Amino acid sequence: MSSLDDLEDLFEDLSIDGPDKIQMFTMYGHYLKGIVNNPLVIKGITLTYNSNPSKHPVCRGKHQCFEHIITRASKHSGKRNFDRERANKIHWIRPILENVNDTRIKYFEAINDDNENQQFYWYEEMNFVVILRELNPNLLLITSFSVDKEERYGFKKKYDVYKNKA
Repeated sequence: MSSLDDLEDLFEDLSIDGPDKIQMFTMYGHYLKGIVNNPLVIKGITLTYNSNPSKHPVCRGKHQCFEHIITRASKHSGKRNFDRERANKIHWIRPILENVNDTRIKYFEAINDDNENQQFYWYEEMNFVVILRELNPNLLLITSFSVDKEERYGFKKKYDVYKNKA
Protein backbone atom coordinates (compact mmCIF):
# COMPACT_ATOMS: atom_id res chain seq x y z
CA MET A 1 0.00 0.00 0.00
CA SER A 2 1.38 3.39 -1.03
CA SER A 3 1.29 6.61 1.00
CA LEU A 4 -0.82 7.94 -1.90
CA ASP A 5 -3.69 5.76 -0.67
CA ASP A 6 -3.92 7.71 2.59
CA LEU A 7 -4.16 11.24 1.20
CA GLU A 8 -7.11 13.24 2.48
CA ASP A 9 -7.77 16.90 3.19
CA LEU A 10 -5.95 18.17 6.26
CA PHE A 11 -8.98 19.93 7.79
CA GLU A 12 -12.74 19.45 7.49
CA ASP A 13 -13.46 23.00 8.67
CA LEU A 14 -10.89 25.14 6.84
CA SER A 15 -12.54 28.47 6.00
CA ILE A 16 -12.37 29.98 2.51
CA ASP A 17 -11.28 33.20 4.25
CA GLY A 18 -8.14 31.66 5.71
CA PRO A 19 -6.87 29.41 8.46
CA ASP A 20 -7.18 30.04 12.16
CA LYS A 21 -3.96 30.19 14.20
CA ILE A 22 -3.92 26.46 14.99
CA GLN A 23 -4.58 25.52 11.35
CA MET A 24 -1.82 27.88 10.15
CA PHE A 25 0.58 26.37 12.70
CA THR A 26 -0.35 22.87 11.48
CA MET A 27 -0.01 23.75 7.77
CA TYR A 28 3.33 25.48 8.22
CA GLY A 29 4.49 22.54 10.32
CA HIS A 30 3.66 20.15 7.45
CA TYR A 31 5.54 22.41 5.05
CA LEU A 32 8.61 22.57 7.31
CA LYS A 33 8.56 18.83 8.05
CA GLY A 34 7.89 17.72 4.47
CA ILE A 35 10.04 20.16 2.52
CA VAL A 36 12.45 22.21 4.65
CA ASN A 37 13.65 20.05 7.54
CA ASN A 38 13.70 16.76 5.63
CA PRO A 39 15.14 17.61 2.19
CA LEU A 40 13.91 15.62 -0.78
CA VAL A 41 16.35 14.39 -3.40
CA ILE A 42 14.86 14.10 -6.86
CA LYS A 43 16.93 12.61 -9.69
CA GLY A 44 20.04 13.21 -7.60
CA ILE A 45 19.23 16.89 -6.97
CA THR A 46 18.17 18.24 -3.57
CA LEU A 47 14.86 20.09 -3.82
CA THR A 48 15.14 23.78 -2.93
CA TYR A 49 12.46 26.34 -2.14
CA ASN A 50 12.07 30.11 -1.94
CA SER A 51 12.80 30.91 1.70
CA ASN A 52 12.49 34.68 1.32
CA PRO A 53 9.97 36.06 3.82
CA SER A 54 6.43 36.53 2.56
CA LYS A 55 4.73 39.90 2.84
CA HIS A 56 1.29 38.39 2.16
CA PRO A 57 -1.15 39.14 5.04
CA VAL A 58 -1.99 35.44 5.56
CA CYS A 59 1.64 34.24 5.35
CA ARG A 60 3.61 37.23 6.65
CA GLY A 61 7.13 36.23 7.68
CA LYS A 62 6.81 32.66 6.43
CA HIS A 63 8.59 31.40 3.29
CA GLN A 64 7.39 32.70 -0.08
CA CYS A 65 7.29 29.08 -1.24
CA PHE A 66 4.72 28.38 1.48
CA GLU A 67 2.74 31.43 0.29
CA HIS A 68 2.60 29.98 -3.25
CA ILE A 69 1.41 26.64 -1.90
CA ILE A 70 -1.55 28.04 0.07
CA THR A 71 -2.55 31.03 -2.09
CA ARG A 72 -3.56 31.51 -5.71
CA ALA A 73 -3.17 34.50 -8.01
CA SER A 74 -6.46 36.14 -8.91
CA LYS A 75 -7.04 36.25 -12.66
CA HIS A 76 -8.66 39.67 -12.16
CA SER A 77 -6.41 41.55 -9.72
CA GLY A 78 -3.20 39.52 -9.93
CA LYS A 79 -3.08 39.52 -6.12
CA ARG A 80 -2.67 36.23 -4.30
CA ASN A 81 -5.67 35.07 -2.28
CA PHE A 82 -5.89 32.25 0.24
CA ASP A 83 -6.87 29.01 -1.53
CA ARG A 84 -8.51 26.47 0.75
CA GLU A 85 -8.10 23.62 -1.76
CA ARG A 86 -4.33 24.13 -2.03
CA ALA A 87 -3.79 24.70 1.67
CA ASN A 88 -5.80 21.62 2.64
CA LYS A 89 -3.46 19.42 0.58
CA ILE A 90 -0.10 20.85 1.65
CA HIS A 91 0.85 17.46 3.14
CA TRP A 92 0.32 15.79 -0.28
CA ILE A 93 3.46 17.32 -1.84
CA ARG A 94 6.05 14.97 -0.38
CA PRO A 95 4.13 11.70 -0.97
CA ILE A 96 3.47 12.69 -4.59
CA LEU A 97 7.14 13.50 -5.22
CA GLU A 98 8.26 10.33 -3.43
CA ASN A 99 5.91 8.16 -5.48
CA VAL A 100 6.71 9.38 -8.99
CA ASN A 101 7.12 5.75 -10.09
CA ASP A 102 3.54 4.95 -9.07
CA THR A 103 1.44 4.71 -12.25
CA ARG A 104 -1.11 7.12 -10.72
CA ILE A 105 1.42 9.97 -10.88
CA LYS A 106 1.62 11.38 -14.40
CA TYR A 107 5.06 12.95 -14.81
CA PHE A 108 5.78 15.35 -17.62
CA GLU A 109 7.96 18.35 -18.40
CA ALA A 110 7.07 21.56 -20.20
CA ILE A 111 8.74 24.89 -20.94
CA ASN A 112 7.09 27.87 -19.20
CA ASP A 113 6.62 31.41 -20.57
CA ASP A 114 10.10 32.38 -19.33
CA ASN A 115 11.68 29.51 -21.31
CA GLU A 116 12.41 27.51 -18.12
CA ASN A 117 11.85 23.77 -17.91
CA GLN A 118 9.26 22.73 -15.35
CA GLN A 119 8.50 19.29 -14.02
CA PHE A 120 4.89 18.35 -13.36
CA TYR A 121 3.89 15.59 -10.95
CA TRP A 122 0.17 15.21 -11.62
CA TYR A 123 -1.90 12.93 -9.42
CA GLU A 124 -4.64 12.82 -12.03
CA GLU A 125 -7.27 10.79 -10.17
CA MET A 126 -7.06 13.25 -7.25
CA ASN A 127 -6.79 16.31 -9.54
CA PHE A 128 -3.65 17.60 -7.84
CA VAL A 129 -0.28 18.69 -9.22
CA VAL A 130 3.13 19.59 -7.83
CA ILE A 131 5.32 21.79 -10.03
CA LEU A 132 9.11 22.04 -9.84
CA ARG A 133 11.36 24.29 -11.92
CA GLU A 134 14.83 23.42 -13.13
CA LEU A 135 17.22 26.24 -12.23
CA ASN A 136 20.66 24.75 -12.83
CA PRO A 137 22.04 23.27 -10.73
CA ASN A 138 18.92 23.43 -8.53
CA LEU A 139 15.43 22.05 -8.60
CA LEU A 140 12.98 24.55 -7.11
CA LEU A 141 9.54 23.79 -5.65
CA ILE A 142 7.26 26.30 -7.33
CA THR A 143 3.76 25.38 -6.21
CA SER A 144 1.07 22.75 -5.92
CA PHE A 145 -2.65 23.01 -6.51
CA SER A 146 -5.92 21.29 -7.28
CA VAL A 147 -6.35 20.99 -11.03
CA ASP A 148 -9.74 22.29 -12.18
CA LYS A 149 -11.74 21.00 -15.14
CA GLU A 150 -10.43 23.66 -17.55
CA GLU A 151 -6.79 22.88 -16.67
CA ARG A 152 -7.21 19.10 -16.91
CA TYR A 153 -7.47 19.14 -20.69
CA GLY A 154 -4.27 21.19 -21.03
CA PHE A 155 -2.41 18.93 -18.59
CA LYS A 156 -3.57 15.81 -20.44
CA LYS A 157 -2.40 17.31 -23.73
CA LYS A 158 1.04 18.26 -22.29
CA TYR A 159 1.36 14.81 -20.71
CA ASP A 160 0.54 13.08 -24.03
CA VAL A 161 3.02 15.25 -25.96
CA TYR A 162 5.76 14.54 -23.40
CA LYS A 163 5.07 10.78 -23.39
CA ASN A 164 5.10 10.63 -27.18
CA LYS A 165 8.52 12.37 -27.25
CA ALA A 166 10.06 9.94 -24.75
